[in-house]
Amino acid sequence: MPLIPPFAMIATPALDASRDAGSTSGGPALGEMPEWRLDDLYPGIDSPELTADLERTTAEISDFAEAYEGRLATLSGAEMAEAVARYEAIDRTLNRVMSYAGLLYHQNTADPARAKFMGDMQSRLTEATQPLVFFTLELNRVDDAVLETKFAESPALARYRPWFDKLRQMRPHQLSDELEKFLHDQSVVGAAAWNR
Repeated sequence: MPLIPPFAMIATPALDASRDAGSTSGGPALGEMPEWRLDDLYPGIDSPELTADLERTTAEISDFAEAYEGRLATLSGAEMAEAVARYEAIDRTLNRVMSYAGLLYHQNTADPARAKFMGDMQSRLTEATQPLVFFTLELNRVDDAVLETKFAESPALARYRPWFDKLRQMRPHQLSDELEKFLHDQSVVGAAAWNR
């Protein structure tokens, strides 16, 4: 349960091919359609910036899991705030990558290279983020009173209270760690694959 739904594909309305500049359907010609400037995210699918973000974030995920797995309930408020901030930074980078992949694909869904790139990114990030699954599961196991104490001692952590509230609403639906990890691993061949 990341800060932002993981790897959310940005859906775009399909363009009506019969209403392009050369339309003979009787509708008005729309002229040249606008195109997103995706270089604001990354210059290209083989760009060093994209590769660096993927490599850096994969290493950060490993460090994050090693630092925090099994320890969240024992962290001070300030330490938990640092953990959430690190998780947020990872999540932002991964969402940037998938926003780029999704927008690139939706510009031309008939292009097999774009479809392959999006599928590859979904698969790579699903595998890379498997070590993060523990985080929200463990946070939801922290007792309410303990969490309130941590909020009280750390204004930096209290800033994330709305996110914690939303996260904890899912507690009744939380499965075992093993099942949650299984569902995470299978997500790339489930709804994501169907959507693609």
